Amino acid sequence: MALAQEQLGSAKLEAKSTRGLFRSFIGKVLQWMAMTRFPIGAKNRCRLERLRGVKIGRNVFLGGGNILDRVRPDLITIDDEVSLAGGVYILTHSNPTTPLRAILGESAHVIKPVHIKKGAWIAINVVILPGVTIGENSIVAAGSVVRKDVPPYTVVGGNPAKVIKSINPVLSEEN
Repeated sequence: MALAQEQLGSAKLEAKSTRGLFRSFIGKVLQWMAMTRFPIGAKNRCRLERLRGVKIGRNVFLGGGNILDRVRPDLITIDDEVSLAGGVYILTHSNPTTPLRAILGESAHVIKPVHIKKGAWIAINVVILPGVTIGENSIVAAGSVVRKDVPPYTVVGGNPAKVIKSINPVLSEEN
C-alpha cells in the first residue's frame, strides 16, 4: 500500500486494502481493453465495462477511446438505446491533491453518480462531470463539457454545455 501511495505522489490512494488495490488494478486492465480503439466491437466494450461495474442497458453503442470513471465505475448508469461516440470521458469523482484539500476543505472531494437516460446521444470527445444526469433522447454536441443536468429532449453544447435547442418529442416519435 505504501508503494502504491508513493507512486501517486500527492494524489490520495482510493483503495483502503491490498484486496481493494488488486480489484482496482483488474478494473484498470478491463477498462484499458474496453477503451482501446482496436475494432473489438461495441458489444464487447459493453461487456468489459459491465465487468467493471458500469450498469449498461440494451442496444448501447460504446465507441473506442471512452474512459468511464476508473475509480467508481459502479456509479455510472447507461440506459437502453444510448450511443457514446469515441473519446467520451465520464467522471463520477473529483479528487484534489492533499494541499488543495487543505485549502478547499473535504467538500472538494466529490463522489456522485452519473446517469445517461434512454435514447441519449453523446457525441465525440465529450466530458461528463460527477452528479450529472443526461435526459432521455437528448443530444450532447461534440467537445462539450457537461457540468449540470441535461433535460429530456434537449440539445446541449459548449464548455460549459448550454442548451442549444429543444427537440419536439411528437415529431421524433413519428419518424
